[in-house]
Amino acid sequence: MLATLLQRRNKPLHRHLARYEGVLGTALELQLLAPSQALARQAEAQVLLEIDRLEGIYSIFDPSSELMRWQAGRLERVSPDLGWLLQEAERWQRRTEGAFHPAAEALKALYEQQAEPGPEALQILQKALREPLWDWQDGFPRKRTRLPLGFNALAKGRIADQAALVAQRAGAKEGLVSLGGDMRHYGAGSVAVHIAHPFSKADNHPPLATVRLCNRGLATSGVAQRGRHLFDPRTGQRVGEVVQATVVAPDAATADVLATAFCVLPWPKTLALADACEVGCLVVRQDGSILTNRLFDWLLETPLRRAI
Repeated sequence: MLATLLQRRNKPLHRHLARYEGVLGTALELQLLAPSQALARQAEAQVLLEIDRLEGIYSIFDPSSELMRWQAGRLERVSPDLGWLLQEAERWQRRTEGAFHPAAEALKALYEQQAEPGPEALQILQKALREPLWDWQDGFPRKRTRLPLGFNALAKGRIADQAALVAQRAGAKEGLVSLGGDMRHYGAGSVAVHIAHPFSKADNHPPLATVRLCNRGLATSGVAQRGRHLFDPRTGQRVGEVVQATVVAPDAATADVLATAFCVLPWPKTLALADACEVGCLVVRQDGSILTNRLFDWLLETPLRRAI
């Protein structure tokens, strides 16, 4: 996805761009409009500090992160940020009927060990996936499952949201934060976001769609993203019908979690949930068919490119 925050002629502001590799294992792109270069750089510095802080809470790759210490049973209380993540994960697991699942990475690990896991191995893992992952005792979440938990499909969007909030508080009048394609825009203007076609074999192919983003979040997930595989936590099988899902939501965290869920759910359930949550959605199927809801159609800048 490509997006450019454009200068507004009626209010001259300094346009500041920054890009970093290796942030949360992906690329960070930051675009800010601020009254001065000094203020823009100050906002950038605050954004980087906030991302570092949240990475120290949510990372599944750092054994010393709060999330990993909690999973190891080494905490007696959790921060408001981790508490928020766990509560939201519970809510979205229920609302997506298990299509979003914090322990879904266990399926990926199983398929990496066995190209085609046998029915017994899948049954054991599915039983573990159906059991409670944690419970709350006197306001403290205690992990109950033996499975490792990961929240990247929610945490990355949350970090983009919080980074955008920090930039706004630091004085940048308008901004766009993109973490590996999870985007959050804020401010009086808007930005055109180009969504790549999952079947395109070249980066210079025209986009599948271009949407207008204004004070919203956007995320795309699917098997086309970096050659990844997605799994249905409810069945234990690889996702086959949906190749890519894009969601435009009031915030990046919601877009992030629903983009993952919509790769798993059948279209009637995706459409019903998208409309209930008041988000725009675009789904590309393996057979090449492209499905959208009314809100996504309303956000479109140009007609969908339905053929390569």
